Amino acid sequence: MNPFSICLIAKNEEKQIERCLSAASKLDAEIVLVDTGSTDRTKELAAKYTDKIYDFKWCNDFSAARNFSISKASYDWILVLDCDEYVENYDLSTLLSFMNPSQCMNVGLLLRRNEMADGQTCMDDWVERLFHKNYFYYDGIIHEQVKSKDGSNLSCYRIPLTVYHDGYVGNPEDIQKKTARNRELLLAALEKEPNNPYLFYQLGQAEYLAGNYEEACSYYGKGLEFDLDPSLTYVQLMVINYGETLLATGRYQDALMLEGIYEEFATTADFVCLMGLIYIRNNQPLKAILEFMKALTIKEHFREDTNNTFPRYHIGLIYEAIGNTTDAIKFFESCGNYPKAKAKLEQYAKQ
Repeated sequence: MNPFSICLIAKNEEKQIERCLSAASKLDAEIVLVDTGSTDRTKELAAKYTDKIYDFKWCNDFSAARNFSISKASYDWILVLDCDEYVENYDLSTLLSFMNPSQCMNVGLLLRRNEMADGQTCMDDWVERLFHKNYFYYDGIIHEQVKSKDGSNLSCYRIPLTVYHDGYVGNPEDIQKKTARNRELLLAALEKEPNNPYLFYQLGQAEYLAGNYEEACSYYGKGLEFDLDPSLTYVQLMVINYGETLLATGRYQDALMLEGIYEEFATTADFVCLMGLIYIRNNQPLKAILEFMKALTIKEHFREDTNNTFPRYHIGLIYEAIGNTTDAIKFFESCGNYPKAKAKLEQYAKQ
């Protein structure tokens, strides 16, 4: 067995716990599962993969449950997973080389591929999940974050581990329940920390997930009133999602104000594509084309199609709108199997 512990918390996860633990078991590490009150077969199914299963009385605090799971780990190095994730790819030898005394003050970022509602696209992000338990812990009652015990800023490095996450996908009733739960906990956290921009971001995310764009836009806007570090992932996502909600609520002119922070945030294809969409809505097609062309050259992205098929498809739409059918078809064809582009090409084939 490899000398690290995989820690999870669970409640009524019988539909996906085996998928998660089966994939995690390939890492040949200790698995610690903390159950926060399941009434289904979660623990029974988890017992196929580990005998380290513990009960924790739920207290509306995800960090408390996380830290309890870490306290039950036999090893110092901890890899944290969620039950709605499963390990896709990894390089075990490189992972193990990261877990050495010289790295104990560093945190490993795994790549999480989040399935989007359309079921055809993923949103990628790097999240803090591998660390030495003597130096780090979880903080925050919801959307908990890794914090250093000495109060210093995190020093993070990307590790060769990818997980697939489909927790944002579900039927409308499930999404509304999750939104209601998250909203309640986040508002409680905000009462204690009214000047925490991360909580405004997460409130925006909860409302965005539920399709409540007015509320999401308001929370993102409040979060962006703070003095923020543009290099932080959540800040970049908050800016992008704020722009998207401005468009979704018809505030096209207001969205143009993002031109003022262009140089700071045009480091991801997502932001550049957002600017392309903003220019489309403000009847500036040539500026939009330039943004989408630029997005094709940018490596860094969150949504996996923003430096490939997404901008190609929208360039095709612009050419179509101005009557340049030849170039429109060319860009739709360059999208490969992108469903929306294929639908456009089928329409042209019928003409």
